[in-house]
Amino acid sequence: MHAAPLPVLAAGHGAAPRALVARTHLPWPLPAHSVVIDTRRRAVCARGSVAGGLCLNPRMLLTSRGRLASWRNVRWLLGALRLTGAETAIVVGDRMRSEDFVAGMLYVAGQRRVEVVADPVTAWLARHPGARGTGTTRGVFREAIYSAWPRTRLVVLRQELAARLRAGGRGYLLVDGRGRGRYRRPGHIPGARSLPMADVGRDQAAVRGLISTRRPVVAYGAGPYGSIAYFARLRMLAVRARVLASGWRGWTHRRHVRVSPGRTGVPTPDKALAVASAGAAIMVLAWRMTRRR
Repeated sequence: MHAAPLPVLAAGHGAAPRALVARTHLPWPLPAHSVVIDTRRRAVCARGSVAGGLCLNPRMLLTSRGRLASWRNVRWLLGALRLTGAETAIVVGDRMRSEDFVAGMLYVAGQRRVEVVADPVTAWLARHPGARGTGTTRGVFREAIYSAWPRTRLVVLRQELAARLRAGGRGYLLVDGRGRGRYRRPGHIPGARSLPMADVGRDQAAVRGLISTRRPVVAYGAGPYGSIAYFARLRMLAVRARVLASGWRGWTHRRHVRVSPGRTGVPTPDKALAVASAGAAIMVLAWRMTRRR
């Protein structure tokens, strides 16, 4: 199901960021120096897309484990799609979250301008059959050099955030884009506010508060896919957010932590895991002593 278009919320609170904006409809014919990015499955896109459209499904930007591909591989992929970063990328699809994720990745990668179209592209193509063509998939070799300067300052590292929290957490305003149930159980990052992605278009008061705050906003979701999509949605509403790209799963990964439901305390080492590790060490030591005898 395609989400409703984003409301024009930021008109009285400063202009939306020029490099990442939302559109209601796909402009046709396309403006000069623009290219359509189709986020549907590659097979669907290749069979029929907007004429000249490039097929870029979210799975192409993620590893098999759901982690973000390295920025080096992302830039190679964009070059294989014949992108240089100087174009206006108009992102279309049938799922708003997929569009937001791809748009967020392009934005962080340094694309000059990214526009996200709310109108589902399948319905749009049915109304404009003359605009239909075959989608272009990536080439075997890189056919262009993606030379845009990445906006890496917008990405917050887990270690950076952990250091801030150990210092008291001052300076950041964390927003959790997961559902409220997941926010309460298994928990959330210390000090984070709950603003589910599904509520961003409806809770205008909360978004206005994020726009007007003087504290840097850091957004995160369940994992990289949800975090980048949530970050892009907030940026399109003029919230000058940064993103914890690894999300909640990255925050807890390899930290051996447990966060009690509804608690916001800084995660502490898992005692059960520590006891199990100590027991394993004792068994190994006993086995070695037996071998020596």
